[in-house]
Amino acid sequence: MGAGNDPPPPFAAAVQRDGMTAFWRTHQSTLVTVFLLLPALAGFFGLFFYPMLLTVILSFRPEGHEVGWTLENYTRFLADPDGRWVILLTFILALGSTALSVLLSVPLSLILREKVRGHQFYRLMILVPLVIPGLIGALGLLLFWGSRGWFNLFLLQFMPFVQRPVAVNYTIHGLTMFYVWLYFPYTCVTTMSALESLDRSIEEAGAVSGANRWQVLRYIVLPLITPGILAGSVLTFMAAFGAFSVPLIAGGNYRPLAVEIYKQISIPIPARWSAASAIAMIMGLLQVAFLTLYMRFVRRGGGTGGPR
Repeated sequence: MGAGNDPPPPFAAAVQRDGMTAFWRTHQSTLVTVFLLLPALAGFFGLFFYPMLLTVILSFRPEGHEVGWTLENYTRFLADPDGRWVILLTFILALGSTALSVLLSVPLSLILREKVRGHQFYRLMILVPLVIPGLIGALGLLLFWGSRGWFNLFLLQFMPFVQRPVAVNYTIHGLTMFYVWLYFPYTCVTTMSALESLDRSIEEAGAVSGANRWQVLRYIVLPLITPGILAGSVLTFMAAFGAFSVPLIAGGNYRPLAVEIYKQISIPIPARWSAASAIAMIMGLLQVAFLTLYMRFVRRGGGTGGPR
């Protein structure tokens, strides 16, 4: 066909415009969704995916080399007794603080549910650790529980049988106590939410059926609020497992995994980035493994802690 048979330019532009309009009408929702997701995708790639990919690559890179692959960074840490102790210590602190958080949150939630005098103030105090930066909270706890802090000054002045300061800072039980103060609000808030959403008529029905207060609590209330307790406890565990500020300031020689990663970067010269990356990957795999076991336990228990 000759050039004279081509459509005139205005007609071609109109056809192209109509095609673009039809394409927009057909894919409008998809294009809008992609456009709205672009900031989130960019943030995910820049703040999570790329750093994670870089960490994985560095964990298999020989220390001090820019090329090559090795498992030495993993085997050296796992074969070292100090490395295994760091992993065990991290679990001891995380599990201990989680268990104590549950034991503290349940009775406290039951009390505050009854709207006792000043309950709004107590609820506010529960949230204080969530709004105070971890570093400031760690310094405050260190000063309060120190050998010259208010706690020991009170004991030495008003308790005649106490002859020396009680060691709290730089101990495992002290770290556990600090963890509980900092992370138990996660468990307490979810427990209170589950408890206050519970219909009291269910408890009244149990009481009418002849159950005493303990039986109502044991067989009705606790099974129904168990999902809230479990949800809060796993948040507490994950926060305690990755704790950094508190053990860095108040841990002394007790260094969990997060502090051990920082130590590998800050103390040696040059920094051991490959070793730190391997420890970070081990830490992440342990957290994923725990969450997997936790979810399997919840599904097996029916999500309520009682029989299905």
